[in-house]
Amino acid sequence: MDQKTIVVKRQSKRRPQFWLKAIGSLGIWLLWWRNNYLTLTDRAIVRRTGVFVKNERAVPLNQVQDISITYGPVRRLLGHGDIRIETAGSAGTEIVMHNIDDPEQFRALVFRQIDEFYGDNTPATEKDKARA
Repeated sequence: MDQKTIVVKRQSKRRPQFWLKAIGSLGIWLLWWRNNYLTLTDRAIVRRTGVFVKNERAVPLNQVQDISITYGPVRRLLGHGDIRIETAGSAGTEIVMHNIDDPEQFRALVFRQIDEFYGDNTPATEKDKARA
């Protein structure tokens, strides 16, 4: 008897369409990620989002009531967190931004900018001494 050798080649089930879709999806995600950010100005906090349809939400500094930060243990070690900005006269959270690098620093910058907005540039220790 004559033995036949059967060779089985491994073929990728990933066709060119798969790679085009994967690269296209990654490209759209990168565009979205680059166009989703917070800006702190001397009068407001502005959130801009969108790739094809742009959205912009501005919250005046004089209406900011609370800036809360949420993060889990792993995200805290990595220095990432979510920021929620609440304002006067609204029922819920005005701006939510996920995965911010060093959210505590951003919150400190906002509060410093609010102090400058109201013309209150003196440090807290000097204020306490002036009251006593």
